[in-house]
Amino acid sequence: MDYGKEVIKEMNGVCSLIREEDIDRVGDMILEANRVLVVGVGRVLISLKAWVKRLRHIGVDINFVGSETEGAVHEKDLLIVASSSGESAVPVQIAKIAKKHGVKIVYIGCNPQSTAGLLSDFAMKIPCKTKLGLPGEFPSFQPMSTLFEQVLYILGDVIAYTIMDKKKFDEEEVKNNHANLE
Repeated sequence: MDYGKEVIKEMNGVCSLIREEDIDRVGDMILEANRVLVVGVGRVLISLKAWVKRLRHIGVDINFVGSETEGAVHEKDLLIVASSSGESAVPVQIAKIAKKHGVKIVYIGCNPQSTAGLLSDFAMKIPCKTKLGLPGEFPSFQPMSTLFEQVLYILGDVIAYTIMDKKKFDEEEVKNNHANLE
């Protein structure tokens, strides 16, 4: 098996099923928020940290839950919860706490009918394989939620491009906000 080609084929298949209007809606919700926090666990959090880095480059006040510089949440903030199953304990508990503070919640995952999905103000479905083995999941040779983690990483850049377009940012703006102590 050519693993590289198979991974790209699976990613293309899933990405073709993501609704463009959902991408736009998440981009708009990010732009409307005062601050954005993201939460996930394991490799999902690693993908989300890439979101934080890129969205900071385009002027979004964003951080991840658990960061040393996290800060308090308020009503006009947004929490993005990423979990393939929507049942991961930490993201679900964080979403419940955020809800009590009046924070808007976006769930990004494979199971909009999950606990995290039902807690959210908007659920964006990425139809990948989960640990739950739900009907209608995109088949994958990759273990557990690997395909979801890969697509989530790329989705962060796609959403960043839509925000850049809405803000009329070009690459120079990104460079101006990029780390320069390298």
